[in-house]
Amino acid sequence: MEETREQQKLHGFLQCAIYVSVLLEASIFVYLNAPFWGIFINPLARLASIFIYQKLVYSKLTTFGLICLVSIGTLAKKETELDPKKHIVYPLCAGLLLFFGSIAFQGRASPPAFAYTSWFDFAYLTCSLVGALMVSLSMDNISKIIKSGLGKDKWNTEAESFMQPVKRIDTPYSVNIPMLFYHRKKVHSGWINICNVFRGTMVIGTPGSGKSFSIVNPFIRQLIAKEFAVCLYDFKFPDLGQIAYYHYLLAKQQGKLKGFAFHVINLNDIEKSRRINPWRADYIRSLADAAETAEGLVEALKKGDRSGGSDQFFTQSAINFLASCIYFMSKYQGGKYSSFPHVLALLNRSYEEIFDTLMSEPELKALLSPFMTAYHAKAFSQLEGQVGTLKIFISRLATKETYWVFSGDDFNLKISDKEKPGMLVLANDPNTQNINSACYSIVINRLTKLINTKGNFPSALIVDEVPTLFVHRVENLIATARSNKVAVLMGLQELPQFNQQYGKDTAATITAVVGNVLSGSVRNKETLDWLERLFGKSKQLGEGLSIDRNKTSTSLNEKLEALIPAGKIASLNSGEMVGVIAAEAQEKYSGQFETSAINCRINLDMVQIAKEEKAFKPLPAYYDFGGKRDEQLSQNYFRISQEIEQMVIQFKPPEPPAPKTK
Repeated sequence: MEETREQQKLHGFLQCAIYVSVLLEASIFVYLNAPFWGIFINPLARLASIFIYQKLVYSKLTTFGLICLVSIGTLAKKETELDPKKHIVYPLCAGLLLFFGSIAFQGRASPPAFAYTSWFDFAYLTCSLVGALMVSLSMDNISKIIKSGLGKDKWNTEAESFMQPVKRIDTPYSVNIPMLFYHRKKVHSGWINICNVFRGTMVIGTPGSGKSFSIVNPFIRQLIAKEFAVCLYDFKFPDLGQIAYYHYLLAKQQGKLKGFAFHVINLNDIEKSRRINPWRADYIRSLADAAETAEGLVEALKKGDRSGGSDQFFTQSAINFLASCIYFMSKYQGGKYSSFPHVLALLNRSYEEIFDTLMSEPELKALLSPFMTAYHAKAFSQLEGQVGTLKIFISRLATKETYWVFSGDDFNLKISDKEKPGMLVLANDPNTQNINSACYSIVINRLTKLINTKGNFPSALIVDEVPTLFVHRVENLIATARSNKVAVLMGLQELPQFNQQYGKDTAATITAVVGNVLSGSVRNKETLDWLERLFGKSKQLGEGLSIDRNKTSTSLNEKLEALIPAGKIASLNSGEMVGVIAAEAQEKYSGQFETSAINCRINLDMVQIAKEEKAFKPLPAYYDFGGKRDEQLSQNYFRISQEIEQMVIQFKPPEPPAPKTK
């Protein structure tokens, strides 16, 4: 609002009235009897008889009232840098103290300071004048305050804050993680309520962002406590495995998990590893099963390479060739040698021996027809081009440890089976991850097919650092497993890393079907843009301020802005999470949109976690080789190789008779 000239004149007049009031007060209460008034003594005496000058305090209150009146009407130029404490509160308090405190000096006897004025009178006059001046200036500053949030919310924290769940919603299938969030200038306690874990969960975050500690670990603890059959892939074993084993034992002590066993598959420390055969004959019931199994292993070996062209042809050739080997072993002598090590041993034979053996199975002739022209022509270089890459990559897996672990069958791989349920930990090591991950993909691919059926215990597949393990058709598992009560949790660092290992199309499908997304700090632009769009936008109030000498104007506007901007996601501290939770159906429909996004700091009980870590038990050992570990492993390795050698000899065509000599 602009101040008119008349208002300016009135304001100036009232300001003069303040200081006239101070002078009149001094004249009446200090100099009324002084001889220098002359003809002004009578008017001054009449003024002294007015009510407000009957007592000094009344005069002070009148002057103070004038100051307040003038300050109310002030239209001073606004100041954006005005500090209320420094420019208003402190000078106002000091001014009031001087102004009203001067009463204590008035009328007291003391030696004269100069003519007609004692020292106490001088102190009274000084305090009154300085006090009135300070009160007037400080109250004028009140009108200079800008009633605006401009510049006060530097990072737009208030506008971007929103209400989040404060109540724990506990269900038989929920995971509830305590957290803290900021809203309306206050930090609130709340909960991340993942009420339906069967819709899939993805956790993203750079190393050190806290995704494992804040999200993965609570998942393990709570799902085991709720009697889920958990399959856990531990890339940095035993970090997650120890947590799982501790809570498995704890649940057992509490009378839960009746009939559940605890299993570990560990290719680096086989004394502490169960043995399992994921290629049992009863798992490979048809050629389609064999082809699906082969595709999963080849894709795991390729690690998501999608180059296409002739490479794609050779990949399909490799799948057909491997599927033929798997299917043959499942049929030979009722599946006697149907195991991963036996297939590895077969693939290490010569092409002639392999094809002589495979062609003895009539069902495989159609699948092997692309190879037969080259085989009959003895064009082994062409065969090498078609399946040589497979033999090279798969030969890396033929170790004594692999042969041992995958040639036995210690437990039921269908861990959610109500007859023989269990927990399974796949123990990996960054130093041997390439070989281990390919082998574990065989286990995972078989396990997901077995648990994704009806009539089982609820189960969970927890894969932290998912790009290091290829889970075949995991997008189908997430999309279909809800009705079969299979929860999937995947942890990764960035979307480009995910795209590289799983292929862009598969990764895009997975991110599209997963229901719950949680993220710590990330850096990649693609990941940040995807998360920002995922969280959506909210109406945020914008404010503009214009200041000149005569007026100050404020403009307000509303516009849709990102609820959680990419820059904020990139700057999250360790343990801080943003995300969107799959919303459940509401009992009563209101028609109003409510976001299911979260922006918080995870608030776990650190004291309880420290106690838990101190109480960790060593993971169980399943085998004792009595100091003859290498000897027994070598015996098992050569036994399997010998069995395959004896098998292929049976299918070797007889040597043509030597020509007779005359």
